[in-house]
Amino acid sequence: MKIIYSLFVWIIFGLMTVFLVILGIPLVIIGKNPYMYLSRVWARLSSALFLVRYEVEGLEKIEPDKNYVFMGNHQSYVDIFSMITIIDKKFIFMAKRELFKIPFFGFAIKHMGLVPIDRGESREALKSLFEAAKKIQEGYSVLLFPEGTRSTDGVMLPFKRGAFTLAVRTGQQIIPFVIDGSGKVMKKGGFIITPFKKVRIRFLDAVSPEGVKDREMLDLIRQRMEDAQKELERAGARV
Repeated sequence: MKIIYSLFVWIIFGLMTVFLVILGIPLVIIGKNPYMYLSRVWARLSSALFLVRYEVEGLEKIEPDKNYVFMGNHQSYVDIFSMITIIDKKFIFMAKRELFKIPFFGFAIKHMGLVPIDRGESREALKSLFEAAKKIQEGYSVLLFPEGTRSTDGVMLPFKRGAFTLAVRTGQQIIPFVIDGSGKVMKKGGFIITPFKKVRIRFLDAVSPEGVKDREMLDLIRQRMEDAQKELERAGARV
């Protein structure tokens, strides 16, 4: 049954994504950009389609008149539409460059203003950080996953230093967050979707990068995220 359900979800998901992208093309042609709004429609419909249940803590820590660098762990593609659904603020992702090559989807995320990034510490990755810094100056918050890819078992992978260089050099406060349960909805590299799973998300206190080196910031944020993730996992085990 899971295979049939998953096939159904992926077909509807693909058709829905293509439809929303095509819906926005005429407005792009006349100089409007509807994709920030359409992305929220897409995210909410995706959450309903995947039958995801959310339990969210700490949203009150996000001040509406401030911009942030959001940093969180990454377990599944589900994390993408989960964060768009939950964070009621204008923000962009830093997304791996390969996603921009996907037909229709790549067109939409390009016009949403997402910043393509190369994995690793290459010169191209550094250029992406400068582009993200420019977006922050234009009034956007930025959301990224400092692991650089999804974890297969929920254990946080090593963090890339560039994410913290961005926060320190722009002076933007970091709001760490942790996700637990999205990997149970759909694992990395998997096709099967498990419905009715609860995804727990906790936003932590904002951290100012003022007077802190990027390596020190990396260690501080990671420790806070690991502690919060363990708490979420324990809470989930009791349910």
